[in-house]
Amino acid sequence: MLRLRTPIRTLQRQLHTTRSSLLADLALRTESRLRTWEQRSPLSPSAVQSLVKEGATVYVEASEKRVWRDAAYSGAGATIVNKLHEVSPQVVLGIKEIPIAELAPETTYAVFNHVHKGQRNNLPLLSAMLESKSRFIDWELLGDTSSSGQFQRTTAFGWYAGFAAAADGLQGLGTKLLASCGVSSPLLSLQRPHQATGGVEEIVKKLKEVGEQWRAEGGRQGLGGPLTLVISGRGRVGKGAESAFDHLGVEWVTIEELRRITADKDADVSKIYAVQLELKDWLKNKEGKAFDREEYRQHPERFESTFAKDIAPHTTLFLNGGFWEPGCPRLLTTAELASVQQEAPEGRFLSVVDVGCDWGGALEFVVKPTTVDDPVVQFDASTGEITRDPATPHTTQVSSVEIYPSTLPLDASNHFSDAILPYVRSLLADPTCSGKDKIAVSLRNAIVCEDGELVERHQKLYELLKEREAGRGSKRVVLLGSGLVAGPAVKTLAARENVDIIIASNDLKSAEKLAQPYRNVTATPLDASNTRAVESLIADADVVLSLLPAPLHAGVAKLCIKNGTSLVTASYVSPEMNGLHAEAKEADVVLLNELGLDPGIDHASAMKLIEEARESGNEITSFVSFCGGLPSPELSGGPLGYKFSWSPRGVLTAALNDARFRLNSREVSIPGAKLLSQNFAEVPIVNGFAFEGVANRNSLGYLKEYGLPEDLPTILRGTLRYPGFARTVNVFKQLGLLSLEPLDSAPARWENVTDLCIRRAGVTVTDRESRLKAIAELSGSSDVKLAEDVLSTLEELHLAPSSLTASSEASLPAVPASPQAPIDLLSTLLGAQLAYTGTERDAVILHHELTTTSPTEETELFTSTLVQYGTPDESAMATTVGVPIALGALLILDGAISNRGIVSPSSPEVWKPLLESLDGAGVKLVEKRAVGRGRGVLEVLEKQLQSAKL
Repeated sequence: MLRLRTPIRTLQRQLHTTRSSLLADLALRTESRLRTWEQRSPLSPSAVQSLVKEGATVYVEASEKRVWRDAAYSGAGATIVNKLHEVSPQVVLGIKEIPIAELAPETTYAVFNHVHKGQRNNLPLLSAMLESKSRFIDWELLGDTSSSGQFQRTTAFGWYAGFAAAADGLQGLGTKLLASCGVSSPLLSLQRPHQATGGVEEIVKKLKEVGEQWRAEGGRQGLGGPLTLVISGRGRVGKGAESAFDHLGVEWVTIEELRRITADKDADVSKIYAVQLELKDWLKNKEGKAFDREEYRQHPERFESTFAKDIAPHTTLFLNGGFWEPGCPRLLTTAELASVQQEAPEGRFLSVVDVGCDWGGALEFVVKPTTVDDPVVQFDASTGEITRDPATPHTTQVSSVEIYPSTLPLDASNHFSDAILPYVRSLLADPTCSGKDKIAVSLRNAIVCEDGELVERHQKLYELLKEREAGRGSKRVVLLGSGLVAGPAVKTLAARENVDIIIASNDLKSAEKLAQPYRNVTATPLDASNTRAVESLIADADVVLSLLPAPLHAGVAKLCIKNGTSLVTASYVSPEMNGLHAEAKEADVVLLNELGLDPGIDHASAMKLIEEARESGNEITSFVSFCGGLPSPELSGGPLGYKFSWSPRGVLTAALNDARFRLNSREVSIPGAKLLSQNFAEVPIVNGFAFEGVANRNSLGYLKEYGLPEDLPTILRGTLRYPGFARTVNVFKQLGLLSLEPLDSAPARWENVTDLCIRRAGVTVTDRESRLKAIAELSGSSDVKLAEDVLSTLEELHLAPSSLTASSEASLPAVPASPQAPIDLLSTLLGAQLAYTGTERDAVILHHELTTTSPTEETELFTSTLVQYGTPDESAMATTVGVPIALGALLILDGAISNRGIVSPSSPEVWKPLLESLDGAGVKLVEKRAVGRGRGVLEVLEKQLQSAKL
């Protein structure tokens, strides 16, 4: 079997002699652009300048995101290089872990490796580190043992984490106070740390101003008492938070004093009170003994937390910066938080800032990080619901940003640079760290591995590596195609180190680009029409993912059945594919189809909603679902209110499909010719968006798929578009622009396409006025504005002559030389005219609504909503199609799917683990329930049906 590994580069190097004692050359690597907010640098330009003056050769990897510009480093005497492998430096400094694909041999690396604690997610990195035979120093291990015997780190960003988190938490608290308590406060004027261009100094100044304003205005009466801030942890994080609160002008008190203050109705609300907790403040010996710190360290199981009862009800904002490890009592459980949210006085325990970031640890309900650009969520511990609206009742605002020091990149980098500079000098003079002086010994003690072996103090990690290797059992996945959804699919699969992936594509360059970042991914050329080549790949695979055009899937499925290989696609099950069910079942092969967004995530989330509704014990009376891939709202004003992330032909042909659904016990059948004219003009499902809807295929077919009763009064699945899309494209259809029949001749220019279609319909057109009349005649509408709007859109798209078309003809794709169907011409032009640019983002909206009726005729509305935006790296559509298809392949590899033959995402063994994994991949569905608040969008749709607008 082909081994798909990116080999560690083998480079020839030797220590060179300089005019000073600095023997090795040095490089500063740039942090991965995937780490969006990581702008820190290990050395400042002034530190580099001092090293260069001492005779060092310093290379700096080019970066536009680093806190100091490249020019600052070149001005300091460094050489800027595009990639470090161009110069093969002997010593490389960085901040975060180095991607496996970038590791080089015979190099000394100094970064935060995050492997020495046996972090399982970084075991693949540790394995690659050993394979490279390079030397790896971990900044976290650099330090000295104090006179008291405790290890003191040289390099730590904890103070900056605590300071930034405290400042950010106060700013977020301002929003929470306004939304949940109706209290406007000076806190709203605080900048978020990453927006403070002046760094710590600027934040300090603003904190002082806000504190003075708070006191001058007499505080706020609407909080039920004074504002109270509580910190856990007395290390660097705690000290940083303490400093931020000091500058706010807080009055420090003990927890006992705080309880007395919050109980006093006449307490001074102009003051802001703060407490820095000690362990004894929230830990109680289960046997009633006095708290003993040493006993707690030795036997944490003998203690329990009293935080929920003794501290939370007296706290407005809590910042967790304390140490926690498994076996220690949790500071606050999810169940305890639920009680606090229900029972705490108004204005208490509104906000939690977790700097510890021990997922599911001290704060059980904090299970994943938030981000710098989206730092807070609102959590209802009783329901487990996470929302973004700070006004949501009985919620606590939770922040769990992991990288707060990176929000103060200049201050943090200057601090770090000053701390490590003596060690860098030592490292350059002696990269082997063999010296006897204090600094060299400290460097030696910070080495994790070298020459392909773990150093003695870290050899316990071998056991973890052995466990990992024993459980690997390499599997192979073949990805057919390297199109727009391939990136997220590859990323998801490649995260499994025991899975080898081959990307087979007719576009080898794009396939190689997809494969480049990963050690377990390789690319190979493929002509999908070459059956022998396709079968050769399938025969050696455990699972095949087909991203080829849908008509090719059945042929691929036949080859999979022949070779005993399972298949995953994102496309609907075609009649030909469905006919392979028995054969696939006999061959013990899984054919998992419809595993994208729609179909795919829509099936899975629908099944979850239906299961929850059934558990209520009430009768399900309706199921309505709408989904759409659209430009983000700021782009909705363009032609058609639409953009294309892949071939427009699929969108256009969907407008030709028949549709069938049931609404309020009335069955509606819409022929494809009338689909766009019989649309829902208003579909109000997500606040802040305006949508229209088009019925999607045969909704009644999903009654059986979803296990719903055949006589269900309402079942409707539809496609979302921005208002105006349906009526414009419907006129396109009436003009013949969506015809599948080739024209008699090829257009000389793109602007001739509309006229050729109009003339084929038997209508004469010679100029703009006659063209306008022809549009009105063929559309059968007396709406003059509609005809004018459509013609303006055609002109804007260069499908009809205008003063603009001649000047920009050169920017358009070449006009096909042979006659083609209008729909193909339209697809080619729209694909060029309405493609996303690099700075534009798309959005995916998926929304289900289900109603139940109780024996007392009470209605309950269940909703499930996904709103996903594209990022600079991947479109929302690519993510919501590529991630689920890859997760489906992993389910098959893991043996999680017992069914064989055609398998649907509506199967519990698919949808349940799929939804769980999607949430972890950042594809998050928000579910809500409401009793007695109406039937949601169904009421609006029924009115449109009754008023004959449909």
